[in-house]
Amino acid sequence: MERNVLLLYMSPFGRNPNIHTQTNEAAVQELRKHKEGPDYILALCSELVRTKPTVHLPDGKTCTTVEYFRDVFLPSVDIPAERLVVIPVPDSMDDQAQFRAISLLLGKIEAEDTLSIDLSGGMRDTAMLLVTAARCMRDLRGVETRRVIYSELCPDGTSRIHDSSMLYNLFDLITAMDEFFSTGTAQKLKNYLQSEGENDPVLHMLLTCINRFSDDLALCRVQALNEDLRQIAQALQTPPKESKTLISLFFHLLNDRFRMEFEGLLASQENNRRALDKLPELVSWCAKHGLYQQALTLLCEQMPEYICSHIFLQPTESGLKYLETRKENKGKPWVYPLFHFHFCRMALLQQKLHYTADLRLNRNRENEDGNILFGVASAEEVHDYVKEAIDFGQLVIDHKVQRQVEGAAMLYQRVIHYRNQVNHANDNSFGLQSDRILPLDIAHIEQLLQDVTDYLQELRPMRPNVPQGAKALPVTMTISAGMALAL
Repeated sequence: MERNVLLLYMSPFGRNPNIHTQTNEAAVQELRKHKEGPDYILALCSELVRTKPTVHLPDGKTCTTVEYFRDVFLPSVDIPAERLVVIPVPDSMDDQAQFRAISLLLGKIEAEDTLSIDLSGGMRDTAMLLVTAARCMRDLRGVETRRVIYSELCPDGTSRIHDSSMLYNLFDLITAMDEFFSTGTAQKLKNYLQSEGENDPVLHMLLTCINRFSDDLALCRVQALNEDLRQIAQALQTPPKESKTLISLFFHLLNDRFRMEFEGLLASQENNRRALDKLPELVSWCAKHGLYQQALTLLCEQMPEYICSHIFLQPTESGLKYLETRKENKGKPWVYPLFHFHFCRMALLQQKLHYTADLRLNRNRENEDGNILFGVASAEEVHDYVKEAIDFGQLVIDHKVQRQVEGAAMLYQRVIHYRNQVNHANDNSFGLQSDRILPLDIAHIEQLLQDVTDYLQELRPMRPNVPQGAKALPVTMTISAGMALAL
């Protein structure tokens, strides 16, 4: 059953003989006026208001503040006395007393309740205690807070109500900002703007652009990212309206942080780089926001072309002819099968498949649904593979960058290995004890992404140096495959 619940810290009855009211009364009357209950009042009550008879009644009797509130005030506004629940607290609360108080509060709030908070009474930390209880219940049980108010006791004995609900709702803004900086999505920020009635079109456009970029990155829609970043850059350059509310002020400050967050990506945009050239920044963005599978997918798809755009590395004519015999290569740029099949498996480019190092983890296809999974090679094995591929006339490179070529093969192997581990996390082959299997944990994946990013940044200023007698193949040239040859 839904209840309107009021949380408060009970203030002691005023000692001024000209004032015949108690501070929390105004909050209850405010809620009654707007037909918001309260159906239930949870009151933190200090020893002073529970035990000291400080209230002088018209009939000459005295009573405590709690007795006055329960037996005199509540009946006067047609609220049954039993709706008041007293939670005893000491006059001065240490950490242990605060823990006990918030535990008792949380135990009495139910999932379908709607809260109002009266911040009129108590010491300075009491307001934080009540707000903390409300926020906990929203996140743990979906309990919403409708109103946050406090009353100011005026010299003439009247009370003036102040509504601080907007300040309380800034917690939602903080949560939304946390989500953006941890995940890269601005959807909660956009929802918050809408819920608060902020209609600055510049802010809405910026958040829409950021969300589109985040969605395209999460779904690995690589071709759309360049346009997404162009729109973000344009939105950041458009000045928002002058701040007239606290919300818009915070969002304008957040704009500066957006610029910092997208600095690397937008710098590449300003330098008119191709979408491919943003690969190091995109991988760093993904790693920073925990998008590990997206980072591995980006590298799987774009790393071969990026590398071959910066150093000279390509199959010889005979090597390319072999790639053309493979039906599965048809329509793909030659860089992809060279890396994805041959470099990852240490397989030479020849009709009779030959591994310079056998990286196969499961050689029995029948037991593994036809999927052969591969481990990773050592630096020495990669060196031997590159040397043998060159000696057999299957690969041609600029020998000045042989270290970078071998580094490309090793790092790409590890990218594919981790991507396969993530995609086939339950495969028994990855549970084998082998030095060819990389440990599957966040720390090692983050380290690999950092190593790959550093490697790509090292290549960025380099340009392919075509050896004498060689003819450079366009990195985007696709393969026209013939009939597949049986392995």
